[in-house]
Amino acid sequence: MKTSWGKILSMISCCALLQPSPLWADAGDVFNLSAGVSVLSDDNLFRLPSSADPQSETITTTTVGLNLDKAIGLQRVIANVKVIDYRYQRNDYLDFLALNYDAKWLWAAGTRWTGEFAFQRSQLPNDYANDRTLGRRNVQIYLLNRFETNYWFHSSWAAVAGVLRTSLENQVPTSADGDYEADGYNLGLRYLGASGNSLTARAIHLEGNYSNRPFNSVFQFDNGFTQDNYQLDFSWRVSGLSQIRGRIEYLDREYQHFSQRDYSGVAANLQYAYAISGKSTLTLAYVRALEAYQQLTTSYYVLDDVALSAQWLATSKVTVNGLLGYGRQDYRGAIIPLPAGVPQREDSTGRLAFDVAYQAARWIQFKAGVTLQKRNSNYDIYEYRDRTAFVSATLQY
Repeated sequence: MKTSWGKILSMISCCALLQPSPLWADAGDVFNLSAGVSVLSDDNLFRLPSSADPQSETITTTTVGLNLDKAIGLQRVIANVKVIDYRYQRNDYLDFLALNYDAKWLWAAGTRWTGEFAFQRSQLPNDYANDRTLGRRNVQIYLLNRFETNYWFHSSWAAVAGVLRTSLENQVPTSADGDYEADGYNLGLRYLGASGNSLTARAIHLEGNYSNRPFNSVFQFDNGFTQDNYQLDFSWRVSGLSQIRGRIEYLDREYQHFSQRDYSGVAANLQYAYAISGKSTLTLAYVRALEAYQQLTTSYYVLDDVALSAQWLATSKVTVNGLLGYGRQDYRGAIIPLPAGVPQREDSTGRLAFDVAYQAARWIQFKAGVTLQKRNSNYDIYEYRDRTAFVSATLQY
């Protein structure tokens, strides 16, 4: 899912399309430190059509990270914290410092009760492909705090229950979801086989309230919503060479006052990985998402995206990744009738990506890559071409 709620649900149920090369640290270490620098050249930062004279930009990111992985008896604490400094060469008003973390306490009480406390924060720059807040910086902050417990009434089966609180904050108003806070709970059933295959069926209910967006009966901007998701998460080894994993769900969002904004349907995030050999892997991924995108002519969009990625371990030090992808977005839920003969917006985006990683030593990796994107739309103002290229160096100790 592209906007806020899709990212939150991805946190809950857990597609990077390019598979990263690993950076190694000592397996027995409790703490690991990392640092990295990346320079990215983007020839169309604001994702504008060719007629609008697209602007190129060079973005330098500096990252410092700390990883913690400590087992104490049956308990385990895992934490990943990163500070990322974004610097823009031409548009320095976009500069910002991000703090991201993902911390978990995997707890256990005997053999029947297990679960986790999780605290996650993601701070990201604006995605200009879907929200063109031009001339302004819009950093989005996603927070998710959750508690989950499993009761293993059988060696392979557990009842699942949990509570969560999540929020989204934007620096400026967007056409996607506005700022909100939501509380909810989930109930489900989990299967974990001796082979490692797993299935989890789960129902999630949330109650959300919008903040920093005035209630507006003309534009039908509501002040709250409820959402129910019925999910099936799975990871299944089909054979010794292939595995399928992902999520299929039905979601239903209802607004408190404006039912014309409601939407529901099937969403999915699926990956099929096939090991061609011990050094190469093919992955076919499919994503279907329903995302809020509130304007007078639309309430949400449906995304269908398919991607084929490949990874090749050329040598013990060199890893090559490639990706070919295509996505389509259909915008739906107009709250005012469109003029006769005027269709709702439809976009299609193709992308091609390639990168090479060189593991110079256990503690340092160099990487370089290029990505090409082209979006077509039945509304010319949303079309664009974009080319990015990057080089990076990452150290881990």
